[in-house]
Amino acid sequence: MNMNASQLSLLGLLALGSSLSGEITGSTPGHKDPYTPVGAISVTPTVVQPGVRPKMEWNIDYPLAVVDLSEVDPNGTITPTQEIDLKIRVMGVALQSGHTLLPAALWVRVGASAPWELVFYGRENDVNPDEVVYEKKNVQPGTQIDFSARGQSGSGSWFGTHSTAGSDLSVIGMIDGDSVPDYAPAYEQGRIESFMTQFLNEDNHVVLGPHDIIHTFELGSSNPGDWWFDMQDIVCTTTLSQTRRNSGGGSFLSSVDLSTQTSSSATVDDNGKIIRGRKER
Repeated sequence: MNMNASQLSLLGLLALGSSLSGEITGSTPGHKDPYTPVGAISVTPTVVQPGVRPKMEWNIDYPLAVVDLSEVDPNGTITPTQEIDLKIRVMGVALQSGHTLLPAALWVRVGASAPWELVFYGRENDVNPDEVVYEKKNVQPGTQIDFSARGQSGSGSWFGTHSTAGSDLSVIGMIDGDSVPDYAPAYEQGRIESFMTQFLNEDNHVVLGPHDIIHTFELGSSNPGDWWFDMQDIVCTTTLSQTRRNSGGGSFLSSVDLSTQTSSSATVDDNGKIIRGRKER
């Protein structure tokens, strides 16, 4: 039976799909970006005669993972190893006094000497996990990306700032497969906020897409021995991707009022308060 190249290519694609069974074949549940392998198949000769053995070659490119694009140090600082784009989403806020929901604020700093930029300010009911609160393109290799957060107490005063820029047990940066540290007792005791359950398996290992990094903060305490030290007061995810040369540069912030952001590279929120937060929709 004679088979032309297109027929052989179709058979090759079917075989390729079969050989990839169990590998990444689509988008990861809960994540918006596709992580599908791509490749090409070539067959020679184009027309196969009886008794002739065709030559088929294929090449598969698997998506790069976080570890291929960056380094994440124990403090949670992200340092790209190649030029990348990034997007940040806030996944949840769980800060309250009794039944009163309290606000939390999140900053990002792209570059060790860059100013901190306020990317979120709000309470639990202000969170939209699908909203990209910060995006930056063409981030160069070696650029340090840090996060800071702080929360407000029931009396109206602000708790201290916790940042990836130093050695702070009140913030964790984790990638897929990492385990939650045992000094965060809430995870061991089953006191896990609903927005966190999608990111953890039954063994408290992190479940993320291959391009994602999750940061979790404790804003009410600096002492891991406290029973309320739950590392869930504000949680954000960062998605990295390889820079596309035709995508342009710059950054944007959405639904955030930056009128009170500080320009200091050393501290966050110098005045100890935030006058205005998210814009009204």
